[in-house]
Amino acid sequence: MNVFTRKSCAKLFLSLIAAAAVFCPHVPALSAQDAAQDAAKNEASEPSSVSLKRPDRKMGLIASLVVQLLAKEHYTRRQMDAAFSGEVFEEYLRFLDPTRIFFLQEDIDMFAKAKDELARKAAAGDVQIAFDIFNLRSIRLAEYRDFAREFLSKPVLYDPDETYHIDREDAPWPKDAKEQREIWTKRIKNELIVARMSDKAAEEEAKEAAAEKEKEKAEGAKDGEAKDKEEKEEEAPAPAISPLPPEKRVQKRVDQLVTTVEGMDPIDVLEGYLTAFANVCDPHSTYMSPATGEDFDIHISLNLSGIGAVLSSEDGYTKIVEVVPNGPADKEGTLRENDRIIAVAQEGGEPVDVMDMPLSKVVTLIRGKEGSRVTLTILPARKGAQAAPEKVTITRGNVPMNESHAQSRIIEAKTEDGQTKKIGVIDLPSFYIDFAAVRRGDEDYNSSGHDVLRILNEFADQKIDGLIVDLRANGGGSLTEAVDLSGFFIPEGPIVQVKDKASTSVLRDNDRGQIAYSGPMLVLVNRYSASATEIFSAALKDYHRAVVVGDPHTHGKGSVQVVTDLNNYMLYIASERFDAGQLKLTNAKFYRINGESTQIKGVEADIPLPGFSETEETGERALRHALPYDTIRPARYSVYDGKYAVTPGLISELKAKSEARVAEDPIFKALMADVALYEEIRKNKDVALDFDKRWAEYEREKAIQKEQDKIYKADRNSSSSKKNKKDDGPDPYLDESVNIMLDMIQAFDK
Repeated sequence: MNVFTRKSCAKLFLSLIAAAAVFCPHVPALSAQDAAQDAAKNEASEPSSVSLKRPDRKMGLIASLVVQLLAKEHYTRRQMDAAFSGEVFEEYLRFLDPTRIFFLQEDIDMFAKAKDELARKAAAGDVQIAFDIFNLRSIRLAEYRDFAREFLSKPVLYDPDETYHIDREDAPWPKDAKEQREIWTKRIKNELIVARMSDKAAEEEAKEAAAEKEKEKAEGAKDGEAKDKEEKEEEAPAPAISPLPPEKRVQKRVDQLVTTVEGMDPIDVLEGYLTAFANVCDPHSTYMSPATGEDFDIHISLNLSGIGAVLSSEDGYTKIVEVVPNGPADKEGTLRENDRIIAVAQEGGEPVDVMDMPLSKVVTLIRGKEGSRVTLTILPARKGAQAAPEKVTITRGNVPMNESHAQSRIIEAKTEDGQTKKIGVIDLPSFYIDFAAVRRGDEDYNSSGHDVLRILNEFADQKIDGLIVDLRANGGGSLTEAVDLSGFFIPEGPIVQVKDKASTSVLRDNDRGQIAYSGPMLVLVNRYSASATEIFSAALKDYHRAVVVGDPHTHGKGSVQVVTDLNNYMLYIASERFDAGQLKLTNAKFYRINGESTQIKGVEADIPLPGFSETEETGERALRHALPYDTIRPARYSVYDGKYAVTPGLISELKAKSEARVAEDPIFKALMADVALYEEIRKNKDVALDFDKRWAEYEREKAIQKEQDKIYKADRNSSSSKKNKKDDGPDPYLDESVNIMLDMIQAFDK
């Protein structure tokens, strides 16, 4: 790694640009006047050193291969033309500077002259512009660090009328250095206020805990309460994120960011650039460097020791996309979707700020030895822009798929006329299968199909009157398992259509009329029900076999991905074998038997229940470059015509009764008040740069939340809705599903 002072670095950067213009026509040459002006600007100060990254010959070979594979093998078969290159340019800038605070408009204008040629150059093995843009970002990061040092060395003055717009994803680029410094000033002030709020919130919680402890002591603790009190004390948050004052913490975070970028390898730069190419094709395609590919393999093998959460990077934050059912984070019970992680602390260590840190680095910090503890500092999504940071301590553990087995229970409930009915509930967190056992030839291999069939046989012995299959937060899994399970409930026929760039195939249930369960059936879903889950739900809906209840629509992921190891290609391309990483690309789409895609649209509920689904930007529809919804020719099939077939008339009757109940239900009323508050919070993208105003807003939202929590204790945002825990509090969605099932049973008995 070459290290230069800011002065020499700037001169070298300019020379690299000029040299690139000679060998890479897509990079515009700087005039002598431009170079002189820039050099004069850069010599005005002498900040810290910056290291520049350079590509090598192997990276050019990797780039060429990836671009060609995307063009030929991706489902969309996009033309690698000027329009595509322009999208790559925007995607790469979004990756490097998501909050638009490092590049100036003049930087964008300069590099934009070359944007139409990105695909052609990359196909020819030329990725120099990716490194040019990255290196300029590194220089600006160093400037930001030095600006922060100077700014924080003096007393910070706050204007009670000043605000900061925290959502800068689509904001204009700063027009000049002066405007850039103004944005940097507001950003640092906001971080100082957040740090102070965190300290005060922790102090308030410590006081509340101490008061509660004194109250319990005064009342006299019973023997059985001693252990509970000890556990509460152990879980109490530390009084502050760090013993350092806010100014030192903010500076430390900025320093860590620069250090992280400095420590990146050139292959990391290439990964970000080629992933921009893949993401423009669709959001589920990506290039993985050798190190990232290794992490991916570990995850797929389901032996990853971590917290059990799916993460993404957004606007400089690490965001919780999904809490894996039955994983460590789900069992701890605090993390919610859309919470933002701002710091990670190892057991016994100080927190490391992770804002603006590459996602791969954050994942490395979170992962650790099974049984060890990691503490995350989060900004809770439900508390919006005014949120004070909170601490969550999670005991790491393996998150293998086979821990998420199908579970069952029988709920006894009474119909309107007083009859007691037995409702069987199957909670299926994924469509799992032990592929290794299948390859070994084991007859009793672990799979969702085997487990569900066993449960259905047990339900038959118990003579259940109705069946609910709970697929909330079921992210999918094995396609063959989804097909097999669908076949348990219909005589036979097609289940799903799979269309690639060349042909369409139909996957069928061919068990010749065998049905494992033929009674009344309901499928419960939410916005996190995805992929194979959508195939199962759609098939039963299209066959008129079950009523679908829950969020208005499921996730909407209707695409298929394959992972290609690039190493083998290199032997033929370069006459040498070297570790080139992996390419994950989308090569097919799923379609329902009625011809509709599950992409974007997902599966719509027959009876939608109120919730957060429509307020949160989740699901496939929220992703950039998502493949569109479309239709193909329907498959040939006959709808189920047994006694318990679900007709449009039955759905209308059930829906009307459900809506009347929900409108009067106190838990759903409280939930809708929660939804309204969350929507108000989510829309607020401007925050006051005044501590007193921010704290007052935080306390207002906290007070409202507490009042609602007295009525509604269910886990509003958890991916698994805590439905597997004993001390859940109410689960209004399952309760209403039981009510709908009772209505259904009565309707069928007429």
